[in-house]
Amino acid sequence: MNQPLRKEQEIFDDRFNYESPLPKRRYRRRVSFNLSKSKLPTLIIVLLLCYLAISFSSQFSRLSNMQRDVVNIQQQVQEMRDKNAALREELRLVQSDAYIEKVAREKMGLVKPGETRVIAVPEGTKMEKIQAPDRGGNVPD
Repeated sequence: MNQPLRKEQEIFDDRFNYESPLPKRRYRRRVSFNLSKSKLPTLIIVLLLCYLAISFSSQFSRLSNMQRDVVNIQQQVQEMRDKNAALREELRLVQSDAYIEKVAREKMGLVKPGETRVIAVPEGTKMEKIQAPDRGGNVPD
């Protein structure tokens, strides 16, 4: 029963063209957020991929630097081993009797008993009179 009355009311309002003193409200269309149609998931995925690419590239850069350092250290270790082997060989030679005798003769000027030391003098050197040593090996002053 209420429905016919409503129609009559609408007809009545239309006849008199009654305007209310209140302004009509404008209804804005409500914008709903539709996740499936929005670009937000795509943007998040792109940002995530960029982050992963940057982090992977930095990690690979660090890895290559570390590998280069390992190769350099291995080369240094090999050089040190070679130098160590050379020094061990030199130490073995230095401790031998033949080397000790050679250094004593050349650098210290020592001679064995019964030997005479001969010193080569460069040509053109003026020397004063040298006296020969006596039988005891002493040179008179």
